Amino acid sequence: MSLQFKILFLFLLILLPVVNIFSQDSIDLDLLSSQEEFKWGVKAYHRGLFNESARNFEKALSYKPENVDTKKWLGLAWYRSGFTDFAINEWESIQKAGKADSLLLNRLEILKQQTGISEPNKENERYLPAMELEGKQEEYTLFLRPASVIPDRNGGFFISSYGTNEVLRFNSNGAVTNRLNGGIEGYNHPFDLEIAPNGFLYVCEFNGDRICRSNLEGRDIIKFGESGRGDGQFLGPQYIAVDEKNFLYITDSGNRRVVKLDENGKFILSFGQKKGSFDGFQMPTGIESLNGNIYVADGKKGDISIFDYSGNFISRITSKNLNYPEGLSVVNDSNILIADSGRVLSYDIDEGTIRLVSDMDGRGRRITKAAVDLNGNLLTADFDLNRIAVSTELSNMYSGLFVQIDKINSNSYPQITADLRITDREGKPFVGLAPNNFVVTEKGYPVQDTSLVYVGNTDKHLNAVVLLDGAAEMRDFKTDMVKAVKSLMDSSSGKATLKLVSAGANPVTEAELNEGSRQFMAAANRDFFSPDAKFDIGLRHAASELLSLRGRRCVIFITNGEEAHLSYNDYHPVELASFLKNNGISFYCVTLTEGNSLSEELRYICEETNGDEIYLYQPEGLGHLFDRISVKADGSYTLVYTSIDRNYTQDDFIPIEIEAFLYNRSGRESSGYFKPGNFR
Repeated sequence: MSLQFKILFLFLLILLPVVNIFSQDSIDLDLLSSQEEFKWGVKAYHRGLFNESARNFEKALSYKPENVDTKKWLGLAWYRSGFTDFAINEWESIQKAGKADSLLLNRLEILKQQTGISEPNKENERYLPAMELEGKQEEYTLFLRPASVIPDRNGGFFISSYGTNEVLRFNSNGAVTNRLNGGIEGYNHPFDLEIAPNGFLYVCEFNGDRICRSNLEGRDIIKFGESGRGDGQFLGPQYIAVDEKNFLYITDSGNRRVVKLDENGKFILSFGQKKGSFDGFQMPTGIESLNGNIYVADGKKGDISIFDYSGNFISRITSKNLNYPEGLSVVNDSNILIADSGRVLSYDIDEGTIRLVSDMDGRGRRITKAAVDLNGNLLTADFDLNRIAVSTELSNMYSGLFVQIDKINSNSYPQITADLRITDREGKPFVGLAPNNFVVTEKGYPVQDTSLVYVGNTDKHLNAVVLLDGAAEMRDFKTDMVKAVKSLMDSSSGKATLKLVSAGANPVTEAELNEGSRQFMAAANRDFFSPDAKFDIGLRHAASELLSLRGRRCVIFITNGEEAHLSYNDYHPVELASFLKNNGISFYCVTLTEGNSLSEELRYICEETNGDEIYLYQPEGLGHLFDRISVKADGSYTLVYTSIDRNYTQDDFIPIEIEAFLYNRSGRESSGYFKPGNFR
């Protein structure tokens, strides 16, 4: 080695530490630490570890307090943990700093409305046309003289085509998915139709003087009724209603009466003749069942009469606003829609008032039926104009959807799986979306191969956790509690996946039904009762068991309903309800004591999460609980796509944005992920 080379080598050895010192000064170590905590926060969030995620984001902010992206994600972690107020405060701080984008502002607006912080302005609310279907197309006839339209449980709708003797089924995008022809005999001018709680589709055949019953695919057809004036006979059956026990009520227009049948067509009774204070029908048209009463419109008299289920007259609704009322349909427990000439009215049962819902911009002629679909859209059938219209409230236009990206799974990178839930502005599930209703972008670029691989509303299977009240006072109800668990277990076959959690002093998962029914019941018999039982911790634990699962999810709490022994030391009832609601989990209570109503706190959690209270020894038992839950709307979806750029490193945050839209309603949400790597 030459002397010159040795000198150069020694010089470099002396210079290297100096270079390192200067290079370290140029590195922002706080930024690196913040980015590392942010990375683990995102990973924890997508695994459902929201408390841990929030801690990571808080650490990230301790290094870089003004990082807007970290603040957004911290708000998301708080929100999914059930601390909605904390989330709103975090996002409002971004808004006050003038750094909130349109997505965050829209999320804040909707959340404030849902939590009651702000109220929507409904004073001048009106419906605007979002889609119109013309019966006669350029090259063919789609339908002719639509007499009725009713919502489908999958977000679409059915219509009766009086002129072509068909019933058509549409999806939520207005595309025909099925044509029902009424079997071998066919429909003979179908007028009104209704879906019963038992799942049957009933169709009034106006010219056939009969009723057709089938499943929703138009199969398993039976028909009952014939022409005449006797029991079980009809002269122009027009409109139909079905009560909660599946009894049918048909307006028999030619005989000026209402006929009541059971679900198989057996005659029960008829009413409508002049009797007592009721002066008799002149032209009975629309009919509806609500809260134990039957509402019957009379087009010729321009009024609506109210009867009980036995046909006894109760009262009459008269108004100068009524012209020629026809089809009636229920909106909710206190409102009935009235199709009245070329417009739609709403009758408020509590207030006894009638208001205009839509005048169809003055273009309606004879609307024979109006209804509200599962997504809150107004459906109308105009018999004379040969038109079906779908209208949306003005406040829902363009930004009426709340899109929540629950989880992103990048374990199979470059294939990305995104689980999301979509609701309307009021928090009600939004259903019926198809692949063409989504747009996914990654780093601002649209992905081309998005697939919709899961739709929660079409999945009838449930994921349920049975939560046992572990308070010491419940030891006296152990026999009843075990009976409730067995009833749920027996009725879950093919319908639900069950886990068992005890809410004792140390809430734990006791068993899973897939481990065996004997083990499941043995766990239910275990003595876990304690004076230090922690209901709030138990409920959080039970709900956490469901976070990684898709579709309909619920916690079923078995208790005697009393509030004295329920603890809320760690989590307030509002926080518990928010935790369940913000993660799409319903809460049901099975009470063991007759007449012992739920505590105010338990009832609040049930109502906030769209759950309910069920008495163990009610006549129908618990056997139908899973059936009831399985038909409730579910707005969960799963999308799969291939990442655009495969050159990302494990430290690159990859932002995505998902937009969902239907008609003129839309919503967007942003999220992001990291490529798979080691998770500490």
